[in-house]
Amino acid sequence: MYKKLRNTALTTAITILLAGCASKYEPRESIVDEAKAAEKEKIVAPQTVLERQAYEKGVQDVLIDMKGKMRARDRFTWEAPIIQCGVEIPGRVINGMMVPTHEECVQIAPGRWIEEAPTFLPALGANE
Repeated sequence: MYKKLRNTALTTAITILLAGCASKYEPRESIVDEAKAAEKEKIVAPQTVLERQAYEKGVQDVLIDMKGKMRARDRFTWEAPIIQCGVEIPGRVINGMMVPTHEECVQIAPGRWIEEAPTFLPALGANE
């Protein structure tokens, strides 16, 4: 009985193993297939005057929108203070103490945030 059970189990295992090996091999798409698919996509130039005008209008609309978005963003940069060193400070009396003539660094203009000019895009939509 033990021999019969062992033979049945062995036969079942071999059958399952061979059934898996007999299945059809289906490879994934290769890089070559992807390259061929990419070659099929082709940009076609406008055939008529109407198509060309529609394309130019679309490009103009996109550029106007982009220009508006660029101007909407506040772009500020920090301008460092202007400082001049070596300025001669005359001698004086402060709180009863004599401060002799000496050189110091003096701030000419304070630091500040400056708004940068937006990125230049050609004047579009001027005729509207």
